[in-house]
Amino acid sequence: MSTPPPPPVTFEPALYYDVTARDDNPDCENYGQTFEVNPCYSNGGQVVIQCGRCRRNMTILSGTLLDPQPEVS
Repeated sequence: MSTPPPPPVTFEPALYYDVTARDDNPDCENYGQTFEVNPCYSNGGQVVIQCGRCRRNMTILSGTLLDPQPEVS
């Protein structure tokens, strides 16, 4: 039995988030592992996290808006 996908996370454009993603590619050595991406920039409200091994998109499990937002120089 497979795990149902998590509900979609809504990202606001041009903000930084703490994102948790999971590799769901059974052919990858990272299969089933979760990774934290912090900071993660929501370019245009779209966030894509790819596995560094298999280069496939990972499943985004959560996204928490960083407060305060990082300062960009």
